[in-house]
Order: sequence, then C-alpha cells, then structure tokens
Amino acid sequence: MHLSRPRFRPLPLVYKVLGLILVVGFLLIGLVGLILPIIPGIVFLLLAVYVLTRISRRAAAYAHNQPWFNRHMRHLNAVDTLSVGERFKLGFLVMARGVVNGIEWCFAAIKGRDKAS
Repeated sequence: MHLSRPRFRPLPLVYKVLGLILVVGFLLIGLVGLILPIIPGIVFLLLAVYVLTRISRRAAAYAHNQPWFNRHMRHLNAVDTLSVGERFKLGFLVMARGVVNGIEWCFAAIKGRDKAS
C-alpha cells in the first residue's frame, strides 16, 4: 500500500512557533527515553518528526520519500479509524508496554550486576 502525499498547507506563524516548541519538547523526551528505558523514546522521536512534517515543507518532502516514515504513517493512519475510547486504550497499552519493558531492563541490569560481583 502506498500513501498519497498530503497536500502541504502553510501554517500561520503562531502555529509554526508552537509546533517548533512541541518538536523540541518531543525531541528532548525522546532523547531521554533512549537513555531511560521506562520512557518510549522512539515514539516521541517519531512524534517530533511527524509534527515537523506538518510545519516544514522541506521536512515533509524528505520524510515522505523515506520508506520507514511511510511505514509508520500507515500505522498512524490506521489509528484514525479508532474511536476516542479505543485510542485511549491503545495509548495506555503502549505506555504500559514501555513501563514493563523498562522494569524488565532494570531487573536484567541488576541481575547482571549481581553476577559480576
């Protein structure tokens, strides 16, 4: 399945500034999430890219030429068919999976440290 390229519509300056603040926030959380396993860093980095493609024509053109971006956009478009309640459930499950993965990582790190002692 190939996604059609959305028509890029320029945003007012206020929305661009708010979008850039959001991109920076998502990038910071994403980078912290790459270090701390409890926060799903990749999700926030993808959100930063997505918001950036909404405010920058060049970023949108570049991202839509990347297979990985198109693959993730298909997943995002599939979420559009869910109701609000189902979206909250999905968001909770993704967050819960990230927390469980983080806890597993912490236990594995503690076990590895105990074996080294």
